[in-house]
Amino acid sequence: MSTSSVTPSCEFDERPLALRLLSEVSPESQPFTFTPSPADPADPLAPPPESTHYDRDAENSPDIDLEDEKPHPYLLKFGPWWHFCSAGDRMLHKTRILPSAAAVLMPVTVLFVLTSVEANWIQAGPGYNGLRLQKATGYIVGNAIATALAFISALTIAMRQVDAFRNHFSLRIALFAQVLVNTLLGFVCILVGALYQRNFINGRLVWISPEYPCIYVGACLALLQVVMLLVDFATTPNFNMRGHGYGGVPMQAAIGLANVVAIWTGFGSLIFSSVEDRNFWHPYNSCFNAWVMLITTGAAVLNVQTVNSKVFVFFWLPIGVLIMLVFCCCFGIGCVQRFDEKPLRRIRETEDRLRSAYRELRRAGRLNKELASLLHRRIDSLQTRLQYFQDQRLRFFAVLFVAGVLFKVCSWLVGSVAFTLTETNWSYWESMFFLFLNLLTVGVQGMVPRSASGMPIYHAYTFVEILSTAAVDLILFHILWNLVPWPRYQTMAKSILASVTGKLLRRHHAATADLEPEHAAPEASLASVPPYGAFSQQRAADQLDDAVNVAAQLRDLLAQKSASQSDLLEFDRLLQAAERHIDDIRLSEKKNA
Repeated sequence: MSTSSVTPSCEFDERPLALRLLSEVSPESQPFTFTPSPADPADPLAPPPESTHYDRDAENSPDIDLEDEKPHPYLLKFGPWWHFCSAGDRMLHKTRILPSAAAVLMPVTVLFVLTSVEANWIQAGPGYNGLRLQKATGYIVGNAIATALAFISALTIAMRQVDAFRNHFSLRIALFAQVLVNTLLGFVCILVGALYQRNFINGRLVWISPEYPCIYVGACLALLQVVMLLVDFATTPNFNMRGHGYGGVPMQAAIGLANVVAIWTGFGSLIFSSVEDRNFWHPYNSCFNAWVMLITTGAAVLNVQTVNSKVFVFFWLPIGVLIMLVFCCCFGIGCVQRFDEKPLRRIRETEDRLRSAYRELRRAGRLNKELASLLHRRIDSLQTRLQYFQDQRLRFFAVLFVAGVLFKVCSWLVGSVAFTLTETNWSYWESMFFLFLNLLTVGVQGMVPRSASGMPIYHAYTFVEILSTAAVDLILFHILWNLVPWPRYQTMAKSILASVTGKLLRRHHAATADLEPEHAAPEASLASVPPYGAFSQQRAADQLDDAVNVAAQLRDLLAQKSASQSDLLEFDRLLQAAERHIDDIRLSEKKNA
């Protein structure tokens, strides 16, 4: 019996229930085919003769092969944005680590290059403490080239994300542009730094120690990006067909906001170093102070002294803190999506198969007891497999969280040893106390290293601790909000509480129970989880789809004039039952919402 598309028709004017059910379904959805059994042609709900064959030997194995089934057209929704829906969607491009890391490192490279340019520019002009570089034109040109290459390299990242660019060029061209620009940037930065070290100061040839080594850090980061991009290209099969590699929308937004944060930090560093008249407000300290102010939402390492700097902070800091918070949120969600792609994809595939098995049980297993038994065993196997994947996903992120905590503890102990060696008047316990305050206050405390070798360690330690603390907090939030099965734990807690309460009540009424056993407190029964509870948000759609299939089959029977009075009564009973189920489920969902 052929099945046509489900559309409202004048044949159903006398059946308002079928009309209402059919009108709630989109025209794109196609009903499932119902074929009457040859053994009983009058039975419209009999299973088709060529049904899906299930392996009887694999009933106890959770890893049975289910590739012959197609997933249900209704995609499962994992909830609001904090459930990271795009990570499990197989239609989106996956996130690759190397191009994403290279794209995030690019703004840091721009920031270091801008800081070095600012330092060389000031030294080529009036300079610090009366010292002035001679032949400053070459340094200005070199710094200008480095700045231009840094911004061009940032633009090449956006080239890989724009679909219009991909329509005219391939990803290999974008990769070649990134590698070329970053290579030139690295060599130009090294050349400018080498020329800056050996120069004429006040007419004398001296060897300048790299007081501001930002240009070398920028060169190393640029060359590191080249290596990462080349490794990604060499290890990725079908490079052009794999997408840009930046993952979903959160990671792409984080890459764009990272460039904004770098430019905003460099802008604040330029203003602070130009306005403040103290010697320690050189570009390197100004850049670090601006970065710490954005990270710690206003807490600074250096206190601004002039009125102009204080006025500038009023509009620079709120905008920068807002951009930084949005960047950290997007970058954190993007990283969690990257680590959650494979576990969530496995869970999604298993849920689709479990969903398909439930639907097959409701359709074909009504009258065929043997098929219903096989489907029940299949559902039990899939539920076991789904529970295993969910527990595996939770264990994976728990291991990441423990690794992050151990990393923070090790950095705390190693950092204490480093500050004990660099600071002469600090003991090991004082160093531990200093780093503990630095860890709790995210880089803000009363103690500051005094030695020249301790200050760079302090800057590096603060930067690493801020990033690691943010990562550990994000993983913990993801575990508590998305992964921990709170309903299961609540059920266990309620059962334990009921058991303890029942024992206490039985002990309290022991004498009464001996005399009157019928009045004894009954033993608390364990709460059972409904077998279809994982798909409670989709049961209304399932019942509606079943009702639409029943109505479509009834329409075919009426069109062929082969429906008997008993068939009409049976269909009417099924439609009314489906209507009651839909109304009850929607009412319960509204109450829960």
